[in-house]
Amino acid sequence: MNPRLLQLARESRGLSQSKLAGLAGISQAALSKAENGVGTLTPERVQAVAEALGYPREVLDWSDEPVGLGPSGFYHRKQSGLGKTALQRIEAEVNLLLMQLRRLEASVDIEPIYRLPVLDADEHTPEEAAAKTRASWLLPDGPVHDVIRTVERAGVVVVRRDLESPKISGLSVRPPNGLPVIILNHGMPPARERFTVLHELGHLVMHQLPSDNGEREADVFAAELLMPGRLIGPHLSGLTLQRSIQLKQHWKASMAAMVQTAKRLDRIDESRYKSLQVQLSQHGYRRSEPAEPDREEPSILTSILETHRSDHGYSDRELATVVGLQLREFRSEYGSAFALHAV
Repeated sequence: MNPRLLQLARESRGLSQSKLAGLAGISQAALSKAENGVGTLTPERVQAVAEALGYPREVLDWSDEPVGLGPSGFYHRKQSGLGKTALQRIEAEVNLLLMQLRRLEASVDIEPIYRLPVLDADEHTPEEAAAKTRASWLLPDGPVHDVIRTVERAGVVVVRRDLESPKISGLSVRPPNGLPVIILNHGMPPARERFTVLHELGHLVMHQLPSDNGEREADVFAAELLMPGRLIGPHLSGLTLQRSIQLKQHWKASMAAMVQTAKRLDRIDESRYKSLQVQLSQHGYRRSEPAEPDREEPSILTSILETHRSDHGYSDRELATVVGLQLREFRSEYGSAFALHAV
């Protein structure tokens, strides 16, 4: 049994050592020693722990080394306001997801159409990084038609998971042995989700090392890639709430992002900016905006699963074994072959 996987599996379920020990019917001291690699558990106790965690026994034998979440995780630890246990759970879940994706990617050839740029924030402004990314990906002037599809064409896997807190919209990580991944929190409105994907792309492109202004830089990168200032700027002068709705229908960017961009480009003054912020709150647009675009769907992971099912002959039960999940949880997280073929 890999002690680090035992700890990771426990943290992914949000359990303390004492809670897991009680569920598994063993002492906390025995569990603590097992996690620290200074003691062993009998096969029967390991099985009891796996069952209490809801993972197949084999997961605890995986030899993978957990990784930190890099700059994206650094910013969320500083600014999310989440407690230590919640952040541990999220980081553990993301680590297990990376291990699962690595196992699925091993049998599939993925050839990105675009190259993921590396444009350090110390050498490029966010506006410059966004413009160079647009140019290198041959994106035409105007709105980005499908943000998720565009990012995935650069070999970035986009997945949705329930991060169980609205304080985190998304996370991104570039693992040592695998494709870069953007994890989106479930339940975001489509326009906000598009912005979040590009915000996390900004971290992947600009932040090999954390920056003091990293979150703002990623926001500016996302806004500039979504709606370049030279194109949208002339339409933001004297912005009104109604005008922001009209522009949203064209650019598929949130009204809130439109207001922020108008302020950043000096198309509205501080007084109008504050007035628009108040209006967004009064109309309930902080929670739900009108004129939402269609929701975009990730495709890389779906294609990987379909290749395993159609070309390699895997059943859902076998795929669940590959990624170290019980069948029910696998279908909840990855979907069912029956559901895919029924569409």
